[in-house]
Amino acid sequence: MSALDRYLAREILLPFGAALLFLTQLLLASQLLAQADVLFGAGVSLRDVAAILADLAPHMLEYVLPVAFLLGAVLGVGRLAEDRELVALSAAGISPARLVRVPLLLGAAVSALALWISLQVAPAGLRDARARIDGVIRKNLQGEIRPGVFYEDIPGLTLYAESADRRGFQHVLIADRTNPAAPVLALAASGRFEAAPGGGLRLLLENGELHREQPDARDYIVGRFERASIDLGLGHALDSRNRLAGSPFELRPSEILRVAAEAGTKGPEHARWWHTFLWRRVAVPLGILALGLLAVPIGAARRGGRAFGYGMTLFGVVAYYSLLRFGEALSQKGTLPPWLGPNVANLTVAAMAIVLLVQLARRGVGVVR
Repeated sequence: MSALDRYLAREILLPFGAALLFLTQLLLASQLLAQADVLFGAGVSLRDVAAILADLAPHMLEYVLPVAFLLGAVLGVGRLAEDRELVALSAAGISPARLVRVPLLLGAAVSALALWISLQVAPAGLRDARARIDGVIRKNLQGEIRPGVFYEDIPGLTLYAESADRRGFQHVLIADRTNPAAPVLALAASGRFEAAPGGGLRLLLENGELHREQPDARDYIVGRFERASIDLGLGHALDSRNRLAGSPFELRPSEILRVAAEAGTKGPEHARWWHTFLWRRVAVPLGILALGLLAVPIGAARRGGRAFGYGMTLFGVVAYYSLLRFGEALSQKGTLPPWLGPNVANLTVAAMAIVLLVQLARRGVGVVR
């Protein structure tokens, strides 16, 4: 890499890093506010919030990396144009189009990183974040139960605990009326909430006895237990409070293909949706390469300083994602193959960038004033 290439790379990487940090923080803050009712509950610690945000960061990077890279490349090349350094290069016989290899090489590296994040890191982070938020919801629910007060917000159940803390309850009474024909009364020395194996929530009781009234019988049935659990049936309630529940972005490529094969039994349109979704996960990271090609023509033509760079970046990103959604919709309808629709934006931006670069190269010395 020549001295000119290293110089331009430094000019690009600085605004790219700043934009990456700022936009990631902005999106994480929006997620924090979206889950404020959960993450700011009584049972939540600062460590819980930090861990959830760390898990969400890779998913946020999927959206941030293309925007930050385009902004960094436009500002980097534009700074050379603004200070008339491109005029000096043109006078020395070096066309501004020659600079494209630097954002292209950097874009290839960022694209490979984004592809790895999109297909491997982000799905794992989302799954972990969902599990952590479920745990936070359980903590909040446990924190809502006050010692010596009957808690009746769980449908069909009344819970009473002589004492309660973050670890669980002591001297617990449970009245279960989910089956009105056979109500159940449970007494236990201790209890706590935990995740149910199939999702949702259950109450785990230890060292107690169970009283149940049999229909058409005079006597109660009494049974003693060392360990018992009550399914609270709050799976839907937990999912409604956890905005990450059911997100397809937590699936890895092999899992998406498996789901697509299963969905194909319901009709080809269902499998087509999942195949298009998988190609979208690939197309967005590859779009960084196309945006890198576009950065030099935009940056070299700057006239309005940094404001022009910000404005063109915003316009380019909006246009890119509009084309992405348009092509994705065509693939989901079956008009285009699943691989082509999500890449319509990449192909369009790359073709436009190549045309602009050819024009830039043909105009030669003095193209920048």
